[in-house]
Amino acid sequence: MNYWIFIVTEYKEGRKSLGAEEIFKQRMDDGFWGLAKNTPNRTNLHEGDKVVYYIGKPKKVFAGTSTLESACFELNESDKTEYWHKEQFLQSDYGVRLKDIDVWNNPKPIEELVPKLNFIENKKFWYTYFQGGIRQITEEDFKTIIGERETTLQEQLATAKEIESEREFALEEHLEEFIYQNWSTINWDSRIELYETEEQDGRQFPAGTWNIDLLAVDKDKNDLVVIELKRGRTSDKTVGQILRYMSWVEENVAEKGQNVRGIIIANDIDKALSYAIKHLEGIDVKTYKVDFTLMPVEKKEQGG
Repeated sequence: MNYWIFIVTEYKEGRKSLGAEEIFKQRMDDGFWGLAKNTPNRTNLHEGDKVVYYIGKPKKVFAGTSTLESACFELNESDKTEYWHKEQFLQSDYGVRLKDIDVWNNPKPIEELVPKLNFIENKKFWYTYFQGGIRQITEEDFKTIIGERETTLQEQLATAKEIESEREFALEEHLEEFIYQNWSTINWDSRIELYETEEQDGRQFPAGTWNIDLLAVDKDKNDLVVIELKRGRTSDKTVGQILRYMSWVEENVAEKGQNVRGIIIANDIDKALSYAIKHLEGIDVKTYKVDFTLMPVEKKEQGG
């Protein structure tokens, strides 16, 4: 059994829009959830999987649960008539049927749960994990959301041990945001652009129960590029993680014959990282430099 977050956000096109709550209500009434052809993890949805629903801004809440009554299927003409409701914003070519639907009378604000959820590594920019579509999570995170589980002190300490440098971790929380906001000004040594689907871009791209910091496409070579920030982790963990993500992308996202490579971004290269990548093909390491300058402020004469 798998566990999922299904995310619904406001749909806008031109002057027309449909609110996230309206879409959620209609889908619950229908007992159906629409999906796009390129929705990440779409083919991994199975009958019996558990789902918790997240409604985006302005509400930003978890709003209920259900069980999947079917695996993902392609809609026929009869299905389209039933589920589209002659509404452009509800049109989808794929979907799943739902059962055991429970819409909560008291939705749970996401910001109260962020500190407890393991799949959200970058707590400060938690909203990047909820761009749209679906996201697979662990059973533990699912139970935390629905209120059946609290994070233990032992688990909190284990998570803290994975972070080698608290200072580096804090800096790289903001580094990801800086890279994202200044993408076009960064010299990647190639024409690299963020990967995009109908529902989200490549930031915190869902890869099973994991999250890729940045998934991109090399427009010159047509390579898919997995970009990971070292984020204060040990070198061994960072290398193991990017290799796992590259394999997942190769199997689930890449087209036939499309190459997948990786880039690790770190504050510096220690011996452990240098040895770890020495014999690895397809992984580059890039370091960054933070320029912090204090500028004097000219004092002006005050008129008498």
